[in-house]
Amino acid sequence: MKIKLIIFSFTTFLSVVTACQKKEGTGYKKRVISILNNIDTVNLKNSQKVSTLDTLNHYLLNHENDSINRNLLFKVVNQYYYLGELEKYKITTKEIFELASLKKDKAHIAKSLYYIGNYHYDKSQYDSAYSYYNKSEKLYAALNDSLMLGTTSLLKGSVLLETGNYAESESETVRALRLLSKVKRTDLIYNCYNQIAISLKGLNNYNKSLDYFNLTLNQLDILEKEKYSTHKILKSRINCYNNIGRVYEKMGKYTEAMHYYDKGLQTNKIKKEFPRYYAMLLDNLGYSKMKTGNYNGVHEILIESLRLSDSLDIKPIVISNKINIGQYFLYKKDTIKALTYIKEGFSLSRKIKYSELTLQSLKLLMENDTKNKTYYTNEYLRIDDSLQEVERITRNKFARIAYETDLVEEKNQVLLKRNTYIIGITSLAILFFAVLFIIYRLKSRNKELFFIKEQQEANEKIYQLMLKHQSETEQARKEERNRIAMELHDGIVNSVFTTRFNLIQLDSTQIDKKEQLVKELEKTENEIRRVSHDLTQNLLFEDKSFPEIVANLVESQQNQYNTKFDVSVDKYIDWSSVSSASKIHIYRIIQEALQNSNKYSKAERCYIMLLKTADKITIRIWDNGIGFNTEKVKRGIGLKNIKDRTKTLNGQLKITSEIGKGTTIEVVF
Repeated sequence: MKIKLIIFSFTTFLSVVTACQKKEGTGYKKRVISILNNIDTVNLKNSQKVSTLDTLNHYLLNHENDSINRNLLFKVVNQYYYLGELEKYKITTKEIFELASLKKDKAHIAKSLYYIGNYHYDKSQYDSAYSYYNKSEKLYAALNDSLMLGTTSLLKGSVLLETGNYAESESETVRALRLLSKVKRTDLIYNCYNQIAISLKGLNNYNKSLDYFNLTLNQLDILEKEKYSTHKILKSRINCYNNIGRVYEKMGKYTEAMHYYDKGLQTNKIKKEFPRYYAMLLDNLGYSKMKTGNYNGVHEILIESLRLSDSLDIKPIVISNKINIGQYFLYKKDTIKALTYIKEGFSLSRKIKYSELTLQSLKLLMENDTKNKTYYTNEYLRIDDSLQEVERITRNKFARIAYETDLVEEKNQVLLKRNTYIIGITSLAILFFAVLFIIYRLKSRNKELFFIKEQQEANEKIYQLMLKHQSETEQARKEERNRIAMELHDGIVNSVFTTRFNLIQLDSTQIDKKEQLVKELEKTENEIRRVSHDLTQNLLFEDKSFPEIVANLVESQQNQYNTKFDVSVDKYIDWSSVSSASKIHIYRIIQEALQNSNKYSKAERCYIMLLKTADKITIRIWDNGIGFNTEKVKRGIGLKNIKDRTKTLNGQLKITSEIGKGTTIEVVF
């Protein structure tokens, strides 16, 4: 066993540490469940169990706040409860309540309130217990959980019973019975019958009380068939026999009472396994037998009960024993012994504040102690009045707790409705203003687009006029050049040629002079030919006008990313063969591409090329910007315009782009 203990302790420690370190999925949860399931099956000391639970508790509280984790924490607090660690039980349950509140988990909030109520019940703090049960009950009602709704109602009835509110206890327990009958929980239905029977006994409704005690016994038979714990059934049956006997005592039917006390005492091994009940049944049996007028063996029965209850330190039974022994001696006319026992019972009952037995002993003392009758009478009246006042206050207190809980709930409902209304109105207002803003923005955008369109049309007309004017100027320049060339060629050259020819015919005696003049004329002739030839060649092969316009457009580009713009125009492109309309389209394509680059590319460099490829012209605009996904990007007005202009040029458009790797637009026509 010692080896087993060491292995289990080590395994527990290793499992928890491994779970804390790895945190792999839900594996740690399985290990925690395994530890909790096995903690009762291994022979560990309670202190070792508590230490293990503390470790698990600390880990779970510092782990993720989900429903599985909170369920594991509930298992931990259950173990605390069974081990009697009520303070740790309460503290951890309140922490679960906070965690559940953060996640707005109503089921776990209700369960934690129910557990806290159990703590206060065990501490005999009945007003706090009732308050927590009431709050828990409200949540279970909202969740339509009949089982827990019936259970909380049963416990509220139990609190009311403990505080002497028999009528309220009966009403609350009957309500619990209705709910629990639906879910067919035999054990809880047994508790309901038993609690109703005790409440009816407190209300002096003895016949009805006996009916419910009989239902209680029947329910125990059902539990026995359902293989419920034999030990618990025996204990409950003994308790039921004792309660039935007490009812018959109240009715003055002592023989019937003795019959049920004897049935309880006949339980197998009662003295060994249920010594408390054995002492209680002996005491009640002795009292009933004495009341029948049969004193044979009564003293021995009561003395045996006193000896056992005293050894077990069960003070309420000790007090009852002493009072009953005192009554026995009163019947035997031994007043001195009788008063001695009764006074001992009175002293002890007052010490532990057991009001019912205190009043019973005072009543006997004021009837039989003539010397101190006045004192005991006054004390009896004082305590009786005090008890009635306490009962009234207690009854009002529980009514007030229920009322205040309902009031808080009503306020919460009102606040919820008000907040819902405010949120609804606010949402509608926001939606209304959002719609207005969107309409305004759309109108503004439409105006802006209309203005841009008008501006583009105006710019295009201006540019067409500019190109037309430039074309006319170039045509005039061309005609003027041709005229000058013709003049030079046909006029001056011919004249000089004639002069040179005539000089050749001069007198041969002036040879040096003649040769000088001829050379000079040849030189002039060659110069004129060169000028004429150059004028014609410039006109035919050089047209810098459109490239200059493109260069000016590129040089004027600026943006916030400080992009460096460059342009290159193939000198072999014959721009004279390109129509003005086509030039406009080329210019607009480049302009639109540059605008897109400025807006979106965030590029360091942008390069514009106009290339001659065979009999076609290629426009290529490249940048090293952020690029875009050509499949996902929306086709805006700019790209649409480029596409339309390419189509007008009878060309082909290709757009290449990739995220982080720049963009290339290429038009071939």
